[in-house]
Amino acid sequence: MRALLALSVLAVLSVTGAAYAETQTVPTEDGTLDVRITYDEMVPDEESKIKVDFLNPVTKNIQEHIDYTITITKEGDQVFGPTSLIHTSPGTITIPILFQSEGIYTMSFTVEGILFQIIPTEIVSFDIPVGDAALEPVPPPPPEAVDAVVPVWIKSNAGWWAGGQLDDATFVQGLEYLIQNGILVVPAAPADGDAPGGGSALPTIPPWVKTTAGWWAEDQIDDTTFVEALQFLIIQGIVQVP
Repeated sequence: MRALLALSVLAVLSVTGAAYAETQTVPTEDGTLDVRITYDEMVPDEESKIKVDFLNPVTKNIQEHIDYTITITKEGDQVFGPTSLIHTSPGTITIPILFQSEGIYTMSFTVEGILFQIIPTEIVSFDIPVGDAALEPVPPPPPEAVDAVVPVWIKSNAGWWAGGQLDDATFVQGLEYLIQNGILVVPAAPADGDAPGGGSALPTIPPWVKTTAGWWAEDQIDDTTFVEALQFLIIQGIVQVP
């Protein structure tokens, strides 16, 4: 209880025109309500206000007549509440609150009734940084790995090219068509300097690439090694992809 000096007024109508810096909106456990909290930067030993709106998840309008309790914890330790059951007729409250120390506080609402009807309890929680404490940013998920997709029949083209039955331009045009239409999937490779360009003539394809294609056509190397050769052609600007 020492971490909080006050949660002194539990059902105060919101102040018209008040502006807040932070907003969080989270649904209750089973999605019966959305709960939105808005507040300014929290500073230890300074009273702040947290505005709470209970929202209808379908209409996004304020949901009136909500019964709930409030609990606040810090690092897993309960520092306030749970309160006795509170009823808000307008569906919006403003809570004056004072945190006595820095840290991340978790404010939880346990909703027990809507429109004078008892419902199975649903909890919704918010992490609130106080002072220099900051919420750890959630890293974006890593980009989805792209595996090489090489249709089997492309081996015939690679074999013909390696054997001199297809010229370089025809083989490259075929690769470009397949890649641009998603038939041949080649994962992107980091660029190694600026790709050559500007001229109309096809840049020279190193002999080792044709050799690699021939080995692949004869199953002497795996798909990954062949795809690395295709990535080289893309990096060098020999094969153009969008």
